[in-house]
Amino acid sequence: MEFSLQILYGFQSPGPVNPQSGVVRTADGSFYGVTPEGGGGYGALYRIGPDGQLTVLTVFDNAYGLYPSAGLVMGNDGALYGAPAVGDVFFRVTTEGGYTNICTLFGGTNGYQLDYAMILANDGNFYGTTTYGGAGYSTTNDAYNGGTVFRLTPSGTFTLLNSFVGTNGFQPMGRLMQSTNGNIYGTTAFGGQYGLGTVFCVSPTGDFKIVYSFDGIDPALPTTGLVEGKDGWLYGMTEGNYLQGHGIIYKISTNGDYALVASFDGTNGRYPVGSLVKDDDGQLYGLAKLGGAFDGGTAFRLTTNNEIEVIASFNQDTGQWPTELTRGADGNLYGTTSVSGGEYIDGTVFRLVQIPEISPVSVSNGAAHLDWTAFASGVYQVEYKASLSDTNWNLLSGRIMATTNSAAFTDLSATDASRFYRIGLLPR
Repeated sequence: MEFSLQILYGFQSPGPVNPQSGVVRTADGSFYGVTPEGGGGYGALYRIGPDGQLTVLTVFDNAYGLYPSAGLVMGNDGALYGAPAVGDVFFRVTTEGGYTNICTLFGGTNGYQLDYAMILANDGNFYGTTTYGGAGYSTTNDAYNGGTVFRLTPSGTFTLLNSFVGTNGFQPMGRLMQSTNGNIYGTTAFGGQYGLGTVFCVSPTGDFKIVYSFDGIDPALPTTGLVEGKDGWLYGMTEGNYLQGHGIIYKISTNGDYALVASFDGTNGRYPVGSLVKDDDGQLYGLAKLGGAFDGGTAFRLTTNNEIEVIASFNQDTGQWPTELTRGADGNLYGTTSVSGGEYIDGTVFRLVQIPEISPVSVSNGAAHLDWTAFASGVYQVEYKASLSDTNWNLLSGRIMATTNSAAFTDLSATDASRFYRIGLLPR
């Protein structure tokens, strides 16, 4: 199974620039996200339409908050919700751009600075973390500003579920996730029994417990979220440090059993980011911020043999320093890079898609029939040449939009003694 890395959009000043989080893809093929810089203010909320055009829906300023870095989350009402890093507001924006500040509630003892997107849980509420603040909030001693876990209703009712004070973890990192058992799981980069980070669990009613404390035997500093594998274990990644290597993939049972799964060595990536993403078959995919063939980061797959297989290496043309991977409803993987996208030097939106596989061509009465693997809403075109030695490919079809996991085209002019075909997947 091979993948193609496609650039869908390149960010460039004075528009939104340098995204620090992923995108939300809606059913019509649009993307929504935020950047902490550009757009005419202190960050922007944007939409990239199916035609590839970017529209700034909200410019962040003192009224709306500043520097949004945490990604958006879609509510059950189809609107998008989020919170900027500075300004302590919880906002809602429709896909048409209607913006509402629902409430101002972050800051101090409730926690402040959302660095990771909230999640929508099965109860219809949002759950998230703040990196700083909490019950022990102090303006003079950062040792008590370890962050919080909270619940928010769509209308803005806030419930503090836990404050991190060191012994129970410190500075939560990565997006939360909800397990099939109904509980919410996350990680902290520091704190716990050994001060090297934790995996924690909080129930929707607020019962909190530490599931595991990292002891430093394997590289610690868990800075990414978790995902539930098909085996029921929770998979995550640690960043490590210069003494401990480039990070690892680990798994934790909900009872606290720990196992090392795979290690990053630089060639397959270093310093993993975001959270692992699971496909329909249970295979896991992820991103590393650096490393790979060009040291601009990698996209990788965890094989069934627990090996990290690089499926794409990022470079100056594709964008570097990938941020977060998400899986669209079409089954493809989407994400952003934060810097260096070729002529677009301020980051990109990208797609990782399986390369189409063509079935054997059938020929009848001068017509050649082609079938290939596809995905719903994928746009393809067919090209041909009469000889492999020919320099150029000839465009044969217009834009072909697939409606299922396969697509087809019949060449009614296949009169050459031989004809070679290739299928191209267009960015839009």
